[in-house]
Amino acid sequence: MTDSALPVELRDRDPRFIRTMLPTLWLMASVWFRAEVDGFDNVPDEPVLFVGNHSGGGATPDTAIFLLAYNTYFTVEGRPLYALAHDILTRTPGFGPLIRKLGVVPADHSCAEKVFNSGGSALVYPGGDVEALRPWRDRNRIVFSGRKGFLQLAHRCNVKIVPVVATGGHDTFFVLNDGQRTAKALRLDKVTRVKTLPVTFSIPWGLSPVPLPFVPLPAKIRVQVLEPIDLRARFGHEPDWDQAYDYFTSVMQVGLSRLASKTVVPMIR
Repeated sequence: MTDSALPVELRDRDPRFIRTMLPTLWLMASVWFRAEVDGFDNVPDEPVLFVGNHSGGGATPDTAIFLLAYNTYFTVEGRPLYALAHDILTRTPGFGPLIRKLGVVPADHSCAEKVFNSGGSALVYPGGDVEALRPWRDRNRIVFSGRKGFLQLAHRCNVKIVPVVATGGHDTFFVLNDGQRTAKALRLDKVTRVKTLPVTFSIPWGLSPVPLPFVPLPAKIRVQVLEPIDLRARFGHEPDWDQAYDYFTSVMQVGLSRLASKTVVPMIR
């Protein structure tokens, strides 16, 4: 589909920019994070919904690494991938336009549907900021907080879900307390859709009562693409969403736990 035929929400993705940036960004990811991405042979040749666990605060280096790896494996023009992200990220001056060029779009179901209709695939993180800013002790836990919208999206659009698990992103800084109670007391969840206000330790700020832009520590990041799940084939045309949610999160938790077992010391392996 030509750029002029794409829905306006998808036109900021710039294949030429992605192709130009791939070598430099991959070099950074390889040197700083020693990135490993496996399992792309599990991805069917059709539009899919990738669903991942979210780590690393606003930096989310595992997301960037997955986008880089995907565009390298499938080529930039071959099978376009769009990542759905919080409005705060896509609208941030300077940063927002940059990530939109990489294929990041607002986290909206109607936007995802347009991605599928255009022949592309979408990447979502149901855990959102709650998972991205979960305490460090929970770094190897799937924390979707009961959100099932991604399941209903995939079922309605009749696309398979491909789970993606990642480790290491939460070792690039440290969340001591997720601050959900504080965010609720300040009504941030109502005003900005932000549900956390954590206490973090990062470089160069040290301890901070709010998440600030930071320099990620050089933690080893691994990403594993799991086998696709066909919701209609497994749960029928009228799924029990609680059952589907429990099944899906258990699959992801097993995959994440297996991947995490490979890490002995975050900065070494």
